[in-house]
Amino acid sequence: MASPVTPRDVRPAAGLLKALSDENRLRMVALLADGELCVCHIASALDLSQPNVSQHLTVLKNAGVVERERRGSWIYYRLPAEFDPALHRILSAVVESCRELASAADDRRRLSSAKLDLSCD
Repeated sequence: MASPVTPRDVRPAAGLLKALSDENRLRMVALLADGELCVCHIASALDLSQPNVSQHLTVLKNAGVVERERRGSWIYYRLPAEFDPALHRILSAVVESCRELASAADDRRRLSSAKLDLSCD
């Protein structure tokens, strides 16, 4: 007989899903799936204020969904290179599903424009 599952067994997955439970955070993670981004580019692509984006990214960072690196006055975010395999499968499924939505294509178009218009250097 299998041992009973305890709440501790699902806490990492629950934390991941809780961090992804916000529309804007889902959109951010979908953009970051294509690579590292500066806060200013994310803010412009999603038409959000930089403080608002930073707050959402802090939630994602605390859940281990993103990593950050400061360069000068800007902070760049990326999905982690190393991630628990089970959590990675969950994150990948969610990101791929979000990327298929029409709104994700709009976000990527705005991001391309923001990268041309804004310099984070």
